[in-house]
Parts: sequence; C-alpha cells; structure tokens
Amino acid sequence: MTIKVVTDSGSGLSQKKANALGIDFLPLQVIVDDHTYLDGVDLDIDDLYDHIAQGASVQTSLPPLGIMEDLLESYEEQGVDQVILITLSNGLSSTNSTFLAAANRHGIQVHTLDLFTTLGVEHYCALAAASLNDKNVAPEQIVSTLKEAIDRSAGYLIAEDLDHLAKGGRLTPMAAKLGGMLKIKPILEVSKNTGGKVDVWSKVRTMSKAIKTGADQIGQSVDDPSQYVFYVLDARNEEGAQTAIEELKSVLGDQADIRREPMYAVIACHTGLGAVGMQYVKKVKGE
Repeated sequence: MTIKVVTDSGSGLSQKKANALGIDFLPLQVIVDDHTYLDGVDLDIDDLYDHIAQGASVQTSLPPLGIMEDLLESYEEQGVDQVILITLSNGLSSTNSTFLAAANRHGIQVHTLDLFTTLGVEHYCALAAASLNDKNVAPEQIVSTLKEAIDRSAGYLIAEDLDHLAKGGRLTPMAAKLGGMLKIKPILEVSKNTGGKVDVWSKVRTMSKAIKTGADQIGQSVDDPSQYVFYVLDARNEEGAQTAIEELKSVLGDQADIRREPMYAVIACHTGLGAVGMQYVKKVKGE
C-alpha cells in the first residue's frame, strides 16, 4: 500500500514548498483580467497583491482538470493506491468533489473530509496529514484525527475594501456604498457553523473594533488556548495584523501559539487588499 498526501493552494503552500514536504500539489487557477495563472506555480501572493493594487479584476477557479488527471496517471504508474486529500471547503470550491470523481475513475481510494474553511486551518491540516503519514498512521485514523480538530475550529475575516466584496458578490453594491459611508465593517465567518460558506457573522464600525470583536469571540470559544493553533492573516495590512495579534494575546495569554501568514490568494482575490483574518484550530495529536 502506497499513500500520498495531496493539497491545493488554498493551503498557502507553493508547489515547491509542498513537494519539499512530500505533499503533492493542486494549484488553484487565478484569473487576472484576461490571463490565467497557477497559484503557487507561476503566481505568488505578492504578485497577486500588486495586480489588485493596480485595479485588475481577479477571481479564482478550481485546479485544471488536466493537472489532476496527470497526477492520478502518475500514481497508477507508481503503484500509489490511496490518497489523503486536504482541500479548501466544499462550500467554496468543487475541487474536492472533482478530484474524488477523477480518482474513482483511476481506481484510487481517497480519504478526505470537509474542512469547512481554508487559509491557515487548511495549511495546518495539510502539514499535520503529511507528518502523520510519515509516521505510518493509517489514512482512516489521520482523517478521523483531523476531523476532531476541524470540529473545534473557526475563522473570521474583516475586509477593508467593501467595494471589492461587492464585485465578488459577497455584498450588494448598495450595501457596500452604505457601509463605506457609515464606516461599517462586516465580520465574515467561514467555518463549520456556516457550512463552509462565507457568511456575515457581525457588523461593527471601524477595523480595530471588528478585530477586537473577532478576537474576543475566539477567546470565548476556546477552552484551553494551549491546545490550539491560532492564525492571523492579512493582505498588506501590517497595522491590522499587529492589532489582531495583540488582541488575541490579551484574551488568550502571551503563550498562545499565534502564527502570522499572508492572506492567501483563495480569499484575497475576494476581499481585496487590507483584509485581516483570524482563525483557530485544535492541535492534532502526534503531528
């Protein structure tokens, strides 16, 4: 039995970094105006931020079917018969179901779960899956262990640019205009609570108030901070990220495991620059 771990670029990994960790990689497509890039292959996050800053129209799509087929054909040749698949939420993308259907055609068994989110939580789960696989933990046990962690996870996003959310269909143009006039910041949730889709959790005024509100909610949601990993992500918002870190420390304690990451393309394309995200996930035993 030969087992491979596969993740997509919603994990924030590049192809090079994933492969160095023994993880196979499915790049999401990022469409910038009329040009299509492969996230983590020929487009990095700073390039994307530059395109957004220049006013380009950006959107994402699932990894090319040809890349999935090529990977699965290589597995057949290598004798790989099982895959542990870690992808972004089924509520955000059809990547998971598309790969499952393709793998079935090739007779390859896939062990997977719905993360109900992406970004830092997906990053953590991909690395944990690879670590457990290296320790010869059974695929079924890996997925079961990850599910326990996901059941104790959540994430909150605050966008600076409401017009960008409106372009992506997350807010109506009128709501974005009114929100901008009133300095309203919607706090978006992407978690099991929302079925893995983006939903408005709360609305407050100012970015700093939104960050504090999100951090306070996280503080109330975790029982023992030492048993969790926390992520702060931002799209070129240094001040917002530092505020989020300080607010989380104030409710979790200075010893909390808080990790800083850029806002990956899978979400940054929809929130625009200035966005800040905060996530938490229960630590995986043995990873």
